[in-house]
Amino acid sequence: MISLDFRTKKNGVPILSKKEIEDIAEQVIYSYKPTLVTEPGVLDVELFVESYAELEMDYKDLTHDGSILGMIVFNDCHIPVYDTEREKAKRIPVNEKTIIVDNRLLEEDQLRRGRFTLAHEAAHWFLHRHLYLQDKSQISLFDVMKIEDKKLPLIKCRTSDIESNGRKELSTDDDWMEWQADYLASTILMPQRAFSKVVKGKFQSAKIKEGCYQLGTDFEKDLWADVMARELADLFDVSITAAKIRLKSLGFVKDQQDHQQHLF
Repeated sequence: MISLDFRTKKNGVPILSKKEIEDIAEQVIYSYKPTLVTEPGVLDVELFVESYAELEMDYKDLTHDGSILGMIVFNDCHIPVYDTEREKAKRIPVNEKTIIVDNRLLEEDQLRRGRFTLAHEAAHWFLHRHLYLQDKSQISLFDVMKIEDKKLPLIKCRTSDIESNGRKELSTDDDWMEWQADYLASTILMPQRAFSKVVKGKFQSAKIKEGCYQLGTDFEKDLWADVMARELADLFDVSITAAKIRLKSLGFVKDQQDHQQHLF
């Protein structure tokens, strides 16, 4: 796995722009499978997580209401999950370097969101593990008890954290870390050069010379933009929501001011 270098605040939280995250994603993908950087295709995210990031994966019922989609556990600990038979929470032991995804994302209509969740948790590993990892040889039983009683060495990701449209106010370090992980996940699954290559071809076919379409200016082109997003979702095996967010983040599609009803 490639070693990454980036700026951090004094408390260790990364300071990253979109451009810097795009660069990190390209480094990661190039070191894993170079062709995916420039050629559109589907990343085998489970293989990527296990063989490249060297993380374990598991699926559990994380909550009773599906509010938590995934988590990454940095150090050995006991985590809370939901016992569906007893209808109450319970704690289970989990090994370090483990991604746990909610069982609901194994349902047929949620598989693509499950792929994104895996990429999101892996992104936390790439960007934030230095904030949580501990040297086992330096941890005493007292330290373990403190971990179990207080802050667990893990990151839980809620539905609002994954496939986010970027409109959430980023006011805390946790907010920024979730945004960083989500943006990196999108760039890993839809690398900029490969994604842009396809989109530019579609713009050319549609005879849109500006390289950017503003929603709400033409109904037929709004339909075209929606179809394009669906085709991109199929090509990269992501949700339509994720493809639409990526189109906007790269500046290919923009919302019209005060245009409330549109397909995106």
